Amino acid sequence: MSPAKQGTAKYVYGVVRAPRRRKPRAKGIGGGPLRVVATDGLGALTSEVPDGELEAGRDELLTHARVLESALGQGAVLPMRFGVVMPDDDTVRNELLEANRPQLEAQLEEMDGKVEFGLKALYDEEALLREVLAENRDVASLQQKIRDKPPDSAYYDRIQLGELIAAAIEEKRDRDEENILDALAPYAVAMEVGSPIHERMVVNAAFLLETDRTDEFDEKLEALAAAEHPRIGFKLTGPLPPHSFVELSVEG
Repeated sequence: MSPAKQGTAKYVYGVVRAPRRRKPRAKGIGGGPLRVVATDGLGALTSEVPDGELEAGRDELLTHARVLESALGQGAVLPMRFGVVMPDDDTVRNELLEANRPQLEAQLEEMDGKVEFGLKALYDEEALLREVLAENRDVASLQQKIRDKPPDSAYYDRIQLGELIAAAIEEKRDRDEENILDALAPYAVAMEVGSPIHERMVVNAAFLLETDRTDEFDEKLEALAAAEHPRIGFKLTGPLPPHSFVELSVEG
């Protein structure tokens, strides 16, 4: 790998311990080679910025994520947000690594041997509606009442039915989310819970796990999935760099 030119702008993916065990093999944004800019035990994973403005397209975002996931295989990595560009190597060393050394070293130590997993759990729509009708007599009665009415004459009843169903789903979601998170929390070092993206989403959460407990977490999740099938489906992503658990007060 040829040395990078000192004056070429650098795209920064994340911070790692340096020197690394081997040269990064993944390609950076625009297909360029990756390089670690290092200073006294700290390193920034970088590549040269392609000609023209940096785009935030699908390929660029996927490359950013792929580079960080590849780096995770060699030890702790602190992900930078997408789009951090610095003018040259000296700026990376002085304004990122040295200026933030205590913070970076502390977080690398904290994240050593840990990975992030993302979990999304969604209701099966038909199963969800069946449960709501079975558990709520008012909802079932109103649905039966308006079933054979012309749409115009049942307009306000349909609005009321929709409101009742939405309230029942929210109550059910809160209960199911709490049960799922309570079951998984003992296996995690930390947990970040996000808001549901849509009405069928039960859980939208990230878990920070010690790498030697990921199998236990998987086993517990598989048991939950079996118990909740088919009413709730689970999607787990990871292992990932700890995006949800790293706070870098660094601007590019």
